[in-house]
Amino acid sequence: MWETSELRQKGAMVSVFGVKVEDIFQRHTKFPPVILDFQPRGIFLSDNHVILYGSEVWTSSDRGSTFTWVFSLDNQMVIDALSCTVNGVVVFFTDHGNLYIMKSGLARFAWLNETLDVTSTLLCGHMGILIAVQLDKDKPSGFSHRNIEIDHLIEKHEMGFDKALALQYLTDHTVLLHENAVINDHANGNNRQGRTNPLTVAPASHFSPNHVGKVIYFSDGGMVVITEVFRTHYQGGFSGAIVGEILEPIKGASLNAEPMQLCDLLVKTGEPEGLIVTLQLKDLDPSQGFNLSHVGKAVVAPGFSSYLITGLVHSGSALAKPTMPALVLPLTSQRSGEWLLFHSAGRGSWGMTLQSLDGVRNNALIRINVREELNFTFKAFMSDYSLSMVYHKKFMRVVLTNPLAFRVTARHSWDDTNNHILTLTTFSHLCKKATTTVMVYIPEASLLCRSSSFTFTLQNSCPEGLQIVYVSQQPISDHEWIHTDPVDHMNNKRLFNLPVNYRPPSQLGVLIPTTDNIYNADPSHPHPRQFYPISKNSGRYKQCAGKRSAEECGCTDRLKVSPLAINSDCRQRVLRLTFPVTDFNITLFLRRTNHADHPLCSPYFVTVTEVNNRTSWKVTGTHATPTMDRMRQYFEDSLKNNLYNPEGLQISLYGSELFHFRISVIPGVVLCDLVEEVQIYVDEPPLAFPTQHLVNNMTAIILGGLLLVGFLLIYNGVAMPTKSSIKTLLKKHKPTISPTRTQNSTTTQGHE
Repeated sequence: MWETSELRQKGAMVSVFGVKVEDIFQRHTKFPPVILDFQPRGIFLSDNHVILYGSEVWTSSDRGSTFTWVFSLDNQMVIDALSCTVNGVVVFFTDHGNLYIMKSGLARFAWLNETLDVTSTLLCGHMGILIAVQLDKDKPSGFSHRNIEIDHLIEKHEMGFDKALALQYLTDHTVLLHENAVINDHANGNNRQGRTNPLTVAPASHFSPNHVGKVIYFSDGGMVVITEVFRTHYQGGFSGAIVGEILEPIKGASLNAEPMQLCDLLVKTGEPEGLIVTLQLKDLDPSQGFNLSHVGKAVVAPGFSSYLITGLVHSGSALAKPTMPALVLPLTSQRSGEWLLFHSAGRGSWGMTLQSLDGVRNNALIRINVREELNFTFKAFMSDYSLSMVYHKKFMRVVLTNPLAFRVTARHSWDDTNNHILTLTTFSHLCKKATTTVMVYIPEASLLCRSSSFTFTLQNSCPEGLQIVYVSQQPISDHEWIHTDPVDHMNNKRLFNLPVNYRPPSQLGVLIPTTDNIYNADPSHPHPRQFYPISKNSGRYKQCAGKRSAEECGCTDRLKVSPLAINSDCRQRVLRLTFPVTDFNITLFLRRTNHADHPLCSPYFVTVTEVNNRTSWKVTGTHATPTMDRMRQYFEDSLKNNLYNPEGLQISLYGSELFHFRISVIPGVVLCDLVEEVQIYVDEPPLAFPTQHLVNNMTAIILGGLLLVGFLLIYNGVAMPTKSSIKTLLKKHKPTISPTRTQNSTTTQGHE
């Protein structure tokens, strides 16, 4: 919340308050109040900037802690402000109908060569087009409108000024440009449309520190980037000077335009101090020598002082002032080819601009995952030639609306051509939803640059397309899943075709399904295993609900390969494993759009459940970690299922037919629901030997027959002989054997 209050009837005090929703009447001051020497008419918010406008315009790039003056107006006042977020332009409308613009992050302005009626209303379209709307009774719609081409009008606002520049070489790549103190006679100070700019001021030097980094371009050819500005000059006749690095070779006048350059030049000093010199051409008709058209041009001789022509002595000779009088001898002769004429006088002979960011997408929303690191690289294009090791300047700056939401570090570098490169590294360290707006801008960029700032929003949330997927050790493509029969190295089928309207077994038995999930659904076919009421009252169609046949269900190839329970109606084939299934590896990967797959690992701990409530399975393997033990204790009360590390996850299956597992990442480690489902059909193993199969069947028949005989004997009331009764019976009927006697002896067997 921003608030201004009048101060001594001449200025204003600006305060920034923080207001909480639950206590809107309690205000907390964020920054110390800022005292300004003007009274704002209004406050405007643009991106991260606070703009105060009225008779002056001030801007703050730190949300109101400090303010920077942008411009002042004479006899008029800004009454309205409008922001075009597409191109980052802020438009100011005055009570005289004048338009001024500034761009996000730039504490500078430009005057648009356009005047509107004060009753007009400004609108900005979604394409960044500025529209002026006005009530008009003569129109059938009752209003009229017109488009205002901002770029076209800014281009008419020349950034250069109407003063001559004298070129002076320092090295092969470095030059001095001396600013003439006298404005050319043909300059009238008015703009090209005949309207006087109320902001026109005539300072001692038109160059300022803000011009550092801009590019001087010349109509005859050549570009120079400004590296240093001097607003005063040690010699009279010059108001200032700039130091620059050559981007493109500077060209002088052509020989066709100025054939006098084929002659030798004689330089004579007219004063002892050498402040005024006379330029004379040897062996040339005076009528073909210097004339009034050469006033304001410079004679450049590398290695010597340059001379700015100020007037004529007589026909063919010119007066000039040297840029470096200390280097001027009483009489100097410059041979042909050692000097040239340099034209930089008057409008159109030179201008000023800056090459910067272009073609970037603004106002983007970027989602970042918890514990994820993203890098953003920006480049400010300044030159085409290498200025490395000579001039390194940080053109770009960064502003964050919520610095505590992410860890953001900035790294500055320069390429071989001295273009400034800014790399932002963002790390999401908070496991909660958070948002911050990042603005990268060039404070010294030209207003002609269409992209002098770049704003995007970072949101700590679930990234688009983030999911976990199960990948088998031998992946099966979607085409193979639907149209072919892939086999393993033992020539066993890897996929099982589910019966129509199939439902897996339950705890009550194979023939008593109780789940609501139906696989390979077809409403035109009957439901199998409908022997009991609990089975008849369960089972619900999803994709096929209300349909009469499988063709009407609309099962696409994507739905047919989906393992999710919600798409079970379209699931016709599942992964096939043979009994027994022990320590089956379930390998999970973290997948994201336009990113490589990464193995799912801690702290993405998971829970495992069986969708159809089957219990004949168990998680038999996982990598235990101290972190997982602490997480298990933390979620002991909130989670009903066991916690597992996805690394080394193994499952053993003790039953047959279909198992449908749901694997879910626990909440708290990611800001979205990550769920994967795996379907496995446990089938009987193939028979290796027919003889062994026959022996097994015969053994089963014999054992079954013995059990059946025993059951019938018990059922008919016949006591089955036990082990003890058999022993007694055998002992009772056992014959007695005694020694052989003589004839007189008698046998006692059977009488004991």
